[in-house]
Amino acid sequence: MSSHDPEAGAALADWSLAERVAWTLGGTGQPAVGAAEVADLRGDIDARLAIADEAARRVTGLGDGLAPATGRVVGRRAWIRGNVSSLAVLLDPAADRLLRTSGLPRAVARRALAAQLGTVFGYLARRVLGQYEVFLPEGVAQGRLTLVGPNLLQVERELLPGSGVAAGELRLGICLHEVAHFLQFEAVPWLRPHLRGLVDEYLAEARLDPERLREFAHRASELARRPERVREPQELLGLVLTEHQREILDRAQALMTLLEGHGNVVMDWGAEVLAEGDQPLDAGGVRRLLNRRRARGGDRAIRQALGLGMKAEQYRVGERFWLDVGARYGRPTLDRVWGGPELLPTRDELADPDAWVARTGGPA
Repeated sequence: MSSHDPEAGAALADWSLAERVAWTLGGTGQPAVGAAEVADLRGDIDARLAIADEAARRVTGLGDGLAPATGRVVGRRAWIRGNVSSLAVLLDPAADRLLRTSGLPRAVARRALAAQLGTVFGYLARRVLGQYEVFLPEGVAQGRLTLVGPNLLQVERELLPGSGVAAGELRLGICLHEVAHFLQFEAVPWLRPHLRGLVDEYLAEARLDPERLREFAHRASELARRPERVREPQELLGLVLTEHQREILDRAQALMTLLEGHGNVVMDWGAEVLAEGDQPLDAGGVRRLLNRRRARGGDRAIRQALGLGMKAEQYRVGERFWLDVGARYGRPTLDRVWGGPELLPTRDELADPDAWVARTGGPA
């Protein structure tokens, strides 16, 4: 459990409650996994991360002087705990101001916010395959590459048969995508502080909606009394994000679209490099399999209700930007995006790469 005291002045939410709600929602439906299978998965992921790290550096030109990427394979509960802790690092500095805007007693607001965040993390804990954790507790020098073992094994059991994609290819493709994020944030020195600045800007404008908090506070107590309701979470999901929060978060979409698209094209570029050796990777097959998973009807409705529906579109728009600029202007022009925040494409420029190239100095 989290070490955060829910009544401490510096805590925005009851983080321990957020973990409990997330685990109540996210701990269901896990595949049965034996200790030997876990050990095999961890050993295989370590080997594939090493391959992905070498290939990603070759195709991106990023990472000179960086130590090799390493990662961890965890269960859903550890993933929840790590993400709740990271969110506390980001949000607690704004706790006093945000809690004053809620119009509720602080203890009630903290519990209601914990229920909201726990609902989001509970859903994500069942879906996330890999993640590069950018913001970790103070004193941690860099981010952390994490794969969620039960979810990866579940996809392999349910979707790989008949897909034409081997388990090793799926794992390698996911590793390439996450190593791309590792290189983005550890090899580009301004990127992490820039993203943190966007988060701080969001927090400076954000307000806690008291009506939504009151309703979620009521639902949170109901959830505690009737945990079987976790099988029907959709009725809660529309309460999680306010319209104002959605508008502010929209300003960060261009950056996230760029980074997610880069992660996917690194999978493609890496596959070309790996084909020179003895590491076949059907990057297109991996992408089709993951897109099929995202496109499931019920899952799509839940993501929309949670405000997470842009993720798949981010991949597509971002991919098109990288592929179009790379094909028409070459990699040196593409590499310009790492030169500073002022060189990042806007949302409009992501859909109009020629405009971005023109604004940033023409073809390299």
